Amino acid sequence: MTRVMPTNLIHIGLPKCASTTLQDRLFSPNPSFIYLGRVKNGYRDDATRELFERITFEDSLDYNPDVAASLRQSLCAKVTTPGDPPRPILVSAESLSVEGRADRRLIAERLYRLFAPAKILIVLRAQPAMLQSLYLNHLRASGPRIMTFEQWLDQAYGGIRFTDLHRIGLDYEILVRIYEEMFGADNVVVVPFEEIKDQASGFFRILAGLLAMPLAEVQVRFATNIDNQRMSGRQLLAMRIQDQLPSGTSLAMLGRRLLPKAVYEPVRGFVTGGRRVASPQMPERWRQRVAAACASGNARLASRRNMPLAALGYPFVLEGGRQS
Repeated sequence: MTRVMPTNLIHIGLPKCASTTLQDRLFSPNPSFIYLGRVKNGYRDDATRELFERITFEDSLDYNPDVAASLRQSLCAKVTTPGDPPRPILVSAESLSVEGRADRRLIAERLYRLFAPAKILIVLRAQPAMLQSLYLNHLRASGPRIMTFEQWLDQAYGGIRFTDLHRIGLDYEILVRIYEEMFGADNVVVVPFEEIKDQASGFFRILAGLLAMPLAEVQVRFATNIDNQRMSGRQLLAMRIQDQLPSGTSLAMLGRRLLPKAVYEPVRGFVTGGRRVASPQMPERWRQRVAAACASGNARLASRRNMPLAALGYPFVLEGGRQS
């Protein structure tokens, strides 16, 4: 069976892997594609939001593929002028790859039916660093009461049942394999987030090729990235103070309401500025548990994809079965 060459591009995450930068600076402004996805940490309109909510949340007994296809067609028609050459579709939402939604295999099947043939882009991050970043993001959200890193790990990853809608499946190899089986291994592109630190790395060359953009332009857009920076020590201190106040209190909202904008903005800039907080220390029992969950999968993925995951900090199975 001859496989049709893909025209569309689907970026499924992972979260905390430069997704906001990709969406806001490279994907949504790209005139070569019809962009359907998140932008500015939201969606451009209700119809786009509905499409992604149907794909990622709707129960299989309720999901109607014809309704989803109709939404896709209407969204594409809005940005298409009669007589223009057809453009491929670029899809991007981190929610497509996280646990606790409709089901990751169901989501992959829905994406295949809606957008295949397509290339799949998956950006990975070493699991210990991923968990540290997710925890700091949890603190910054400041909705629930502040908890320690170990308490958060126990709550988010301590059991089969969980309530954290940003929980990442730690065995990346399983997720990659699902998309390889569905879209074809040659159509699944996997890149490590860690390579973003080196502008000469394959990360940027791969993006430039997928997006039909000059390599230098991709590098410049990442070099000026200020999206979703890690919180500052001052901001964390303010959140700890907020945590002692009555439940539901938001110092940011109080400041906006009580202070003139000319006063509030400099105060906000001072609180959020300064030295970034350090990554929390991974408890030893959780270090062992994370390694047990993903080291074998990392080794299989590194071998199949020829990626230096062990050197980039991913837990790994060494010769003799030992874990790094």
